[in-house]
Amino acid sequence: MNNSYPSYDEVQNERAHLSELSYQHWIHDDFLTWKWWLLLVLSILPWIIWWKFTDKTRRQESLLYGTLITIFAIALDNVGTELLWWGYPDKLFQMIPPLFPADISLVPTSMMMIYQLCSSWRTFLISNTVFAAFLAFVGEPIFIWLDYYELNSWKLVYSFLFYIIAGVLAKWIIQQTADRKVQS
Repeated sequence: MNNSYPSYDEVQNERAHLSELSYQHWIHDDFLTWKWWLLLVLSILPWIIWWKFTDKTRRQESLLYGTLITIFAIALDNVGTELLWWGYPDKLFQMIPPLFPADISLVPTSMMMIYQLCSSWRTFLISNTVFAAFLAFVGEPIFIWLDYYELNSWKLVYSFLFYIIAGVLAKWIIQQTADRKVQS
């Protein structure tokens, strides 16, 4: 039987080669540059701000919401980078894909503040939609301009829809959990 497709070992060898290329790019073009330092600040500062301004009585609930947002963002980011919908020319960590500061810091902490400030579904939906528009049509273009992010086949409107859906789904999951807890 003539196999015209690569074997698992061949794929792994190519991944090893790609990993080495990626490391060389990161160590020579990213690490300790001003862009790298900005990514580091953008990874830490939002958590400091969130810690200072969060409602301490709802911190656990807020963290659950943020964790769900983080999981959704990382999952989409892994699919998107794997399918080459977008890419990240500059990274904080070479071995941790994809855009670490956005996925686990900027987006979740910002969305957690909206979650805490908007107790009714109506205000949450309005605020979440406005913030989704800000992230997709202002935040992401800034990251594109800074060369942290490049779009291939992905459109910003898809990001807008993702942020809305992720926020609503995370709130709904938490509300369902809270409702079940009350019923018990």
